[in-house]
Amino acid sequence: MQQFACRVIADHARTAAFAIADGILPGNEGRNYVLRKIMRRAIYHGREHLGLNDLFFYKVCDETVERMHEAFPELAIQREFIAKMVRLEEERFASTVTTGLDRLNQLGIDADTPRDEPLFLSIGKLYDTYGTPRDLIRVYLEEKGIEFEEEDFNDRFDAALVALQKQSDIGQTHRKSEISPVYAKLSEKIGTNEFHGYDVTEIDGAKVVAMLDGETEIDLIAEGKQGSVVLDRTPFYAESGGQVGDTGRLIGASASVAVSDTYSPVPGLIIHKVTVESGELKIGDVVNALVDSERRDATRRNHTATHLVHAALKEVLGTHVKQAGSVVAPNYLRFDFAHYQPISASEIAEVEDLVNRYILQNEPVTTSSMALEDAMRSGAVAIFGEKYGGEVRVLSVGEGVFSKELCGGTHVRATGDIGSFKITSDEAIASGVRRIRAITGYDSFRRFREDEKLIDESLAVLKAQRDNLPGAIGKLQDELKRTRREMDELKLKIATGSIGGASANDDEARDVNGIKVLAKTVDGLDGNGARQLSDTLLARLKSGVVVLGRRDEGKVSIIVRVSDDLTGRVKAGNIVKEIVPIVGGKGGGRPDMAEGGGTDTDKLADAIDASYSVIEKMLSEPPA
Repeated sequence: MQQFACRVIADHARTAAFAIADGILPGNEGRNYVLRKIMRRAIYHGREHLGLNDLFFYKVCDETVERMHEAFPELAIQREFIAKMVRLEEERFASTVTTGLDRLNQLGIDADTPRDEPLFLSIGKLYDTYGTPRDLIRVYLEEKGIEFEEEDFNDRFDAALVALQKQSDIGQTHRKSEISPVYAKLSEKIGTNEFHGYDVTEIDGAKVVAMLDGETEIDLIAEGKQGSVVLDRTPFYAESGGQVGDTGRLIGASASVAVSDTYSPVPGLIIHKVTVESGELKIGDVVNALVDSERRDATRRNHTATHLVHAALKEVLGTHVKQAGSVVAPNYLRFDFAHYQPISASEIAEVEDLVNRYILQNEPVTTSSMALEDAMRSGAVAIFGEKYGGEVRVLSVGEGVFSKELCGGTHVRATGDIGSFKITSDEAIASGVRRIRAITGYDSFRRFREDEKLIDESLAVLKAQRDNLPGAIGKLQDELKRTRREMDELKLKIATGSIGGASANDDEARDVNGIKVLAKTVDGLDGNGARQLSDTLLARLKSGVVVLGRRDEGKVSIIVRVSDDLTGRVKAGNIVKEIVPIVGGKGGGRPDMAEGGGTDTDKLADAIDASYSVIEKMLSEPPA
């Protein structure tokens, strides 16, 4: 088995090194998931069969690069990145594989285990509850002599997850229905619509050639009604490639129509979602089609900025950056990309500076149509997963050295039209995939103005100079922490009866079969304060039991303390288990200290009072 494990590790190390050099990163979908399974299988064999519990796989991958970089120079170029990515995945998987194997071993699976629904429910629970990867589970089952075809395994595994998750709807998805055949029939009937939106935002004399109410063809849309309209030619851009569809108006001789969206369910068919505000619209009517040019201009700014940020991310973070999705709207842009860790503040600033530098240079933005093969040979970037026809549109910024991509969207004439660029957020959306949001043009100006207003108002409240704002905030935070600490200390002193000449709290203790029991409610303290108070009160009693209850934001917390000399007779954990259900909760703990909580604040006094009888009952029972 050890020799087999060595062969698996060597083979998978080669695959991982070449895949990562080619821009594929471990992930949860498609080829990324295939790479993750390969890497995890190798790591599993190293840990389970060779005893390699420390990180090792990234070293094997580096040895692959060392031995093969002369024949494959791209390995040497990406050497540091390959090592970093493999190490990150190995670190991420290390704790998972350890926990997963422990849980799997607890199931007692062997070759005689029935291959039935209970098996899949048990392994599905490990995945659903503890995150044990399904590929690790399948490898484990194979080694135990239980083999399935991959499709059969995945189908039965998914069915088990659905059964486990029904009560909370976790894992249930609502899939988008397939495109209705009515659109294909309509396109075949009326032919391809002419799109003129690259050049103009307004067309006179467009003819209404089709109408739909849902998926039913109609001849007329009356005043106040909604529907879908197809024109023989249009300036409206249909949602595609991440760019949202245009809005605007259709003005006819007897109708005024608002366009709320534009989409293309099948190639060559552009549909306008409309509401007839006045008059009525009929098949054959001639209209003026007017795109909301202000909204279109904002969208164009964001679309060209998306190309610039893609290029800038490659420049700053590395050539491994690959687009994983985008949204281009009038008021923001969103860009998803492959990257293995959060972007630092300095990297964000560098990306912003690079994009804004190209904006200030006012580089021309040009488009050209060419064959797909010619476009790829020219160095244009294509988005993985996108479908391209034989003829493609290539968008270049400047001479195309910094940014050249295949794109069918609408763009500015020159980068200076973007105005300015500002990243507003960076977050992880999946393993190895990050998402940034950004704004341009007037939206970024408004953001700058809002930031200035917030800073000025903060300076006025803190009575500080601009360059001292962080220091003033830090000083205020320190004062707040000190005040809270003093308040907690004061609350604790009040609760222990050391203020105002209050008597020692052991005077409040009751004698229960010769044992001092002090049970009381102490609102106003947090959990840490209640624990400190229980320490103090138990020390005063020297020998006895302390039961404290408190309310906090609609919840109840109870702590029980028992002095060491009494834990053989009464146990804190047993007391908590008896009284906490009164407040609708549960709890437990050690013989000397236990905690619990519930939600019925009205029953707290009853639970505290019940502690006396519970303890009395325990003391009257003979020792176990």
